[in-house]
Amino acid sequence: MPLIHPHSLERWEEWRATRRRPAALRGAAARVLRRSGSAEASTPTFTLHTRDGEDRSRVLLGVDSASSASQDSLLSVLTYLHGTVDVLTPADVDLPVLSGPEWAHRPVFEPRAALAGRGITAVLTTGWERRVGREVHAWAQYADVPNAVVQHETVTPFSAPLPPRTTLLAWNELDGEFRRSGRREIEVRTVGSQRLWQAAHDGSVAESEQDEQPLFLGQLSAIELPRRLTAGAAQSFCRSTGALYQPSPEDTDSLSRATQALMRRRGVTFQDPPIAPRELRSPVVSVMSADILEAAVRGLPAWVHCPRAPDWLHEYWERYGMRQVGGPATSAPPVAADEPARLVAQILEGDV
Repeated sequence: MPLIHPHSLERWEEWRATRRRPAALRGAAARVLRRSGSAEASTPTFTLHTRDGEDRSRVLLGVDSASSASQDSLLSVLTYLHGTVDVLTPADVDLPVLSGPEWAHRPVFEPRAALAGRGITAVLTTGWERRVGREVHAWAQYADVPNAVVQHETVTPFSAPLPPRTTLLAWNELDGEFRRSGRREIEVRTVGSQRLWQAAHDGSVAESEQDEQPLFLGQLSAIELPRRLTAGAAQSFCRSTGALYQPSPEDTDSLSRATQALMRRRGVTFQDPPIAPRELRSPVVSVMSADILEAAVRGLPAWVHCPRAPDWLHEYWERYGMRQVGGPATSAPPVAADEPARLVAQILEGDV
């Protein structure tokens, strides 16, 4: 099953709105306020961070959030960029890596005006489904500047479409062709996953250091699947095996909290405090997550579990080599010798 909306971001947004109506309504209300001028006009929406370099290249990174996925896939390239770097972020996003004395900071109201005339030679984001990415790619298309999207998570049929005439920096060839979904104007280059590369180089967790009690990683807010499947899978597994349940950091909406409260009443024990993926020591189970692949790379037993999973989810598991509970654990995916962040930086600066 290919992407449900490989060409149109608007169609994809309409589909997303049907999956999470309260969040969609909040976003619509915020857009109305911005258009009506009710929001504070003197408050900058973005910040442009700049680090001067020695090379003639000037790379623009569009960062929409402080998530670990953004930092792994985007900000990891900073170490290897020799030219000047601009990083556009929302004004309320705090990224410590951009706070050193070598960085200058400028409030921005209109990104396209702020980016014009800066001599930017390449653009990189994780996609254009959020505001910074959309502004950056719209400007790059208008200014005829090469732009790229780096893969930062696993790909499903419900992933957002790519911007027009962009280069996808994919984890592997299968993901690249899946995300391109037949679009001829999209170039695909395989660079690997920085997250998995880092996990491999951090070292495996020895069997003697591993805990026996499994940990189920929740995904109640995942828009790809109905909550009855994601919550049902977690509850059935935890109650039958005694596994602990760890909510996703994104599961903070009222419905997710209510579902978690119900799970507690039904006897599911929660992991408290939550454990970061890089600190896990337990066997790991989830419905669909890159955490499964990271755990496998780190030498931890890892499986997927979802009774009555739809066909596309079985295809997703197969594409990533994820193995279901009851069989052999997921094998560690291959990790290339070259660091993906270095390859991405070389591509942006035209060295490869």
